[in-house]
Amino acid sequence: MASYARGGGGLPPTPVNPQESARYTREMLESLRKIALSQGQGLLAHLLGLAAVEAKHLGDQAQDT
Repeated sequence: MASYARGGGGLPPTPVNPQESARYTREMLESLRKIALSQGQGLLAHLLGLAAVEAKHLGDQAQDT
């Protein structure tokens, strides 16, 4: 039995393509990086920035295919 998001009980959400997923992930990582910076968590901000760069790279690769 498939499990869908709570609420509507209608159709399942539209599948997300790899490019959209990578873009969303990058946006979330960049938001988290800003929070880390504002809290003085430099190393965490740096690592989140690196992860955002990787997400951008993956999104660019997905676009090329």
